[in-house]
Amino acid sequence: MAAAGGARLVAVCLGLAACAEAAPPAASDRAAQEVACDLATAAHIGLPPDAVATAWHETGPAGIAVFQALDGERLHLCTVDAAGRVLRLEHPPGGAD
Repeated sequence: MAAAGGARLVAVCLGLAACAEAAPPAASDRAAQEVACDLATAAHIGLPPDAVATAWHETGPAGIAVFQALDGERLHLCTVDAAGRVLRLEHPPGGAD
């Protein structure tokens, strides 16, 4: 199963490499991206969205944004594209499961 996830990650990375550099998302787009991250993290932990606190972390190529999401003391990194689709939700190294 990990190999399939790795293959998807490679496909996403290759797809992203082909995208042209875009301007950072507008504040309203970032808000929509943050909501998508809240919802994905809440579904991941099995709690309502108000149990998740998110903060913008960085913006990359093509408007891809990374948010830090906390539920209690557990840290998650959430990568969301400019259309509000969650591309990746992970626990960073040293983070709790």
